[in-house]
Amino acid sequence: MTVKERLDAMADMALMELKMKKTQEYGTVTEGVYPMMTGNVWTSGGRTLGVQIFTPDIWAVAKEVGAEVLENGTESYFMYKNIAFFKYKGGVPNA
Repeated sequence: MTVKERLDAMADMALMELKMKKTQEYGTVTEGVYPMMTGNVWTSGGRTLGVQIFTPDIWAVAKEVGAEVLENGTESYFMYKNIAFFKYKGGVPNA
């Protein structure tokens, strides 16, 4: 992948994130469901790619896609399309 292709993909993701933030409905299951950063999540099978979401109710979001919320020492997460969508326990670290 070239630098231009990478930057184009990142710009597309940033625009989509803005669109999701603007169209989210507060007080519903969609609240806080937009990607903010990616990282690694430790699962029972080892480390995997994760996307942090800021929903007040990760269990309701997981239910919408037929997933089960799992817990580890620092985060709650569910697997969807081989990606771990996670929320830190007790808030966002270093915020």
